[in-house]
Amino acid sequence: MEKLMDAESLVLAILDALPTHEVHGKKRIQKLAFFAVQTGTASNVRFFLHDFGPFSADVANAIDVLSYVGAVSEKEAQSVRTKRHYKVYRLADSESIEQHLPSAALNALRKLNDYSTIELEIASTIRYFIQKGYSPQAAIQETKELKPTKAATRIIERAKEALAGVDLYERGRTD
Repeated sequence: MEKLMDAESLVLAILDALPTHEVHGKKRIQKLAFFAVQTGTASNVRFFLHDFGPFSADVANAIDVLSYVGAVSEKEAQSVRTKRHYKVYRLADSESIEQHLPSAALNALRKLNDYSTIELEIASTIRYFIQKGYSPQAAIQETKELKPTKAATRIIERAKEALAGVDLYERGRTD
């Protein structure tokens, strides 16, 4: 039986799985962690629905700890388009990674990494509701009601495409 990943191991494995070994923004790393677990990574990390979709305090703390100890470098960046500030998290040393994502999660994250953070936020919220037993259509309706300003038709369509691309749209509960 594979060992459950704790939050620190999960964050490191996610950064290791991405071709650039970096993630732009705390929100994005939360979504990628959620999807890593949803696509088969055995982990003791739990998520609950929060302002920007599924959120894990464990993942948030892990990012801070890993940055503090130097396993992950953290630098400030600014979006050219929106002028918003965000953090860029980069894996310091891929040789030190002890646990890796299973291949299904690895492949899923590489696909999902092509989507914008807002698309991942909406996709993860839809998936959260599907996992709770909602039909895909009901999950989309709940997401639209929860996030009326973000759930534009184009973003919903991209979110559905993202979920379908990693086999998480029609499939229900994972527990």
